[in-house]
Amino acid sequence: RALRLTSLDNTQTETLKAIAKAHPESAALVAAVTDLTSLNAGRPGLDDTPGWLKRLDAVSGAADPEAGRRLFFHTKIALCSTCHRHNGRGNVVGPDLSLVGRQGGREALLQSILEPHREVAPQFYPTQLKLADGTGFIGILLRSSSVDVFRDITGKERSFKPEEIVERTELKTSLMPPGLPTMLTDRELRDLLTFLASSGNRP
Repeated sequence: RALRLTSLDNTQTETLKAIAKAHPESAALVAAVTDLTSLNAGRPGLDDTPGWLKRLDAVSGAADPEAGRRLFFHTKIALCSTCHRHNGRGNVVGPDLSLVGRQGGREALLQSILEPHREVAPQFYPTQLKLADGTGFIGILLRSSSVDVFRDITGKERSFKPEEIVERTELKTSLMPPGLPTMLTDRELRDLLTFLASSGNRP
């Protein structure tokens, strides 16, 4: 995974392809490094949650929630913890997912990953600002008084006085970018889903 989204020379690419040929169980991971587009060949559309569930359930072997946990906190691939907190670790831009396993089944969780804009709680609607200095800003409004305080996508708070804001637009969407599943292998997505589905569940 450390090689994902990095530039490889021909020798490195051929070495990885040889590994995939010798170890077919590693083929998807190698494809995610050498040819990310091939990873998505034959996959359902992101609006086909039942199709994705069927595909993930067909992955061989048992799901590994610990591998899913590592993906959740991975700073390069899934990036979940960039916006979400889990058991006190991570950021606070989006909802805390520590107990998300109690709030819905696997299908609902998977749909929120596939289509993050489909259902967004109003308190997480981002606001787009056009500022007097000609720049723009997008963040989630935390409180409003003599100044408006927002949280940006990195989790930092930003304050703006009324005279600094030329225009504001509430975006009924999610700050979470679409397309996360296109960056993961089926096994990785299954493990991540298993980790989230088990979050907050009592033994």
